[in-house]
Amino acid sequence: MNKIQTNPSFFERFSRSTKGATVVIFAFMVVPIMALAGGVVDYGKALRVKSELVVALDAAVLAATQAYALDNSVDTEQIINDFITRNYSDSGKTLLSSYLVINTPKIDENEQLSVQLDVKVPTDFLKLVGFKEFDFSLNASAVIGGMELEIALVLDNTGSMSGSKIRTLRSAASDLVDKLIPDGGTDKVQIALVPFAEYVNIGTENRNEPGLEIPADYTHPVTGEDFKWLGCMGSRSGDLKIKDEDYATGVPGIMMTSGSSKNPYWKGRCPSQSIVRLTDDSSTIKTGIEGMDAQGWTYIPGGLAWGWRVLSNKAPFTQGVVDSEKNVQKSIILMTDGANTRAPQNWSNGATINHSGEVNGHSIHVDDGAAAIADPITAQLCENIKAEGIVVHTIAFEVPEGSPVEDLMRNCAGNGGQYYDADDAEGLANAFNQIALALLNLRLSK
Repeated sequence: MNKIQTNPSFFERFSRSTKGATVVIFAFMVVPIMALAGGVVDYGKALRVKSELVVALDAAVLAATQAYALDNSVDTEQIINDFITRNYSDSGKTLLSSYLVINTPKIDENEQLSVQLDVKVPTDFLKLVGFKEFDFSLNASAVIGGMELEIALVLDNTGSMSGSKIRTLRSAASDLVDKLIPDGGTDKVQIALVPFAEYVNIGTENRNEPGLEIPADYTHPVTGEDFKWLGCMGSRSGDLKIKDEDYATGVPGIMMTSGSSKNPYWKGRCPSQSIVRLTDDSSTIKTGIEGMDAQGWTYIPGGLAWGWRVLSNKAPFTQGVVDSEKNVQKSIILMTDGANTRAPQNWSNGATINHSGEVNGHSIHVDDGAAAIADPITAQLCENIKAEGIVVHTIAFEVPEGSPVEDLMRNCAGNGGQYYDADDAEGLANAFNQIALALLNLRLSK
């Protein structure tokens, strides 16, 4: 049998001859291997920078859009630059590893502000193979017109709000109007005012609106007192007091003897300032706010019910837009400084005009246990309002710690609306400011 003869000296010589080549090959491969490994690190850094800048740019454009909506002379490019630098760098990151170019923002015919951000992220490892940077562009936009807003300011005008408290409320509410309706006006935001005490004053000019049940003025057949309707409205009976429907059963007007010393029971029970319907005229709504005074007792559901009605397209007020027709968000801002001190009472059926002033059996009744009756009505109204998709913000102003009204207001807020506990004048101003910004952001981000 033939055998293959080996020559050990050949393999030994070959082995020795390849050692130098291996070193040379390894020397050529180490750089790309290191570059490849480092490239993974470089690429990860670039992705991280990109994702962080996406968030910062979106927020910056929203901030610029918000500022432009209030003042169209602002430098939107500078606002975006400052916002990105502040919110990206200050969070422990650095812009030194990136080169940013913020292109001049553009505003098109549809009132959409758009901006492009060009970014270069230098490499640390890939530059060894000639790849010096990753570059990409980010785009963001926001509609200046955005969502339309319809807002009802439902504000406590009761006696406990007297003095500095009502002045603080006037100032805070007026500032909110200034933030939401810039100088020159806007057709994107409408605001209504609903001052409330024991009753709500809708204004005598609205006497003949549908959905109201107001008798003619009359003279009492026995006492000779003149009873007049001065704009004040009571509550409907049964479940209708917590609903915005079926106005064939109208909201009852409250008959009073105007300023009569013979009937002091009525004095101060109705706010002096009447409702201001939805308007985009800031001077109109601010005039109403300045006219608010503090008098009377507290029945929160009366204010809430009319806050709902001024936003509605149903009788008695029909200015509210039907939700399906436009991109409109309806909101209520409810502010009170105390608990319910009055509750509704239904008088005997069949009464047409009760000469103490009640109409058709519906009135607000003085009751030592008013809160126990009125609080559940308030809570159910809140739930019904939120079920309609209405955003509800609530403010408890200088309410004693642990008071039941705190929980009532906290639970009432919803659909994105917040509860604010304002301990003092500064807290109230801050609450209105935060709500204004929240509403503006809501409008611009949709």
